[in-house]
Amino acid sequence: MERVKKITFLVWDERYKVLRFLFSGCLSALVNFFFLYAFTEWFGIYYLFSVVLAFIIAVCVSFAMQKFWTFKNTDKENTHKQMMIYLAVAIFNTIINTSLVYLFVEYLHLHYMLGQFLASGLIAFESFFIYKLIIFKVSDEGSSIIL
Repeated sequence: MERVKKITFLVWDERYKVLRFLFSGCLSALVNFFFLYAFTEWFGIYYLFSVVLAFIIAVCVSFAMQKFWTFKNTDKENTHKQMMIYLAVAIFNTIINTSLVYLFVEYLHLHYMLGQFLASGLIAFESFFIYKLIIFKVSDEGSSIIL
């Protein structure tokens, strides 16, 4: 019976982990969209520069939410290593994000906000697995596993 409880808890916890990831991602996306719009429309910054600036701000919000809330990774000892890997993934994602928005706007003639929405969805899918399996993976003893 105890084994069934443990399996049920693991499955249930995974479901909530995905929901927390989606909520954190939506909050980060809202931060991203807000700053993208603000930089472009209110401050007159070229949309591709706005994409990068907004994405960087959203990454900071995302790291804190993903580490401490979504994946419940409270290991403070490896935070700097996690942040470095997270930053590398974020830089990669920024390049992919900016490229996708550029393609969507310049070649598919979509509005930059729609392009950002589509790019964000693609990046979110890829990011969940990197965060879960690499950056915030926790050992059975409760400490972070860093490459």
